[in-house]
Amino acid sequence: MEAAPAAAAAAAGRYGNLDRSFKLAARSVLTACSREDVKRAFPSFTDAERERLYQMFIYVIKSLHSNIEVAAALEKIDQFVEEQKLDVLSSDKTNIEDTKQMISKAKKDEVEYLKSLIEEVEERNNAMKDRIELLKKDDGLAAGKQVLEKLMQCNSALYNGL
Repeated sequence: MEAAPAAAAAAAGRYGNLDRSFKLAARSVLTACSREDVKRAFPSFTDAERERLYQMFIYVIKSLHSNIEVAAALEKIDQFVEEQKLDVLSSDKTNIEDTKQMISKAKKDEVEYLKSLIEEVEERNNAMKDRIELLKKDDGLAAGKQVLEKLMQCNSALYNGL
């Protein structure tokens, strides 16, 4: 299992070495060739052809040089992005705002749920009080008194349970 990360690190190191070597070689080519060097390298060409060849060479070298600079800039940007990904303290503000909104919504939902539970219990209590009053009016029944006592016990247990 550990061989895969080591191989990836070695490949990344080789790529980095190759990339640095290429940049060094390209920079030496950028500064090493003059108009006289082109004249000496192509003696059979006419002066106009050598001048045109030299201009094309300069154009290619300038393009290569700008590509190297762009690549270096992109490499720095990639490095910065990677550092930001690794930095725990530089989290996105949008994530913080989203989390804040989610927590706020969860709290509001919980409050609404608890309010509905309280209303439900109050409705039950009112229904039990109505039953108790009805049973108090009907004094002649012994069974009614027992039911009344049980209801009162249930009501107090339910009320004390919240």
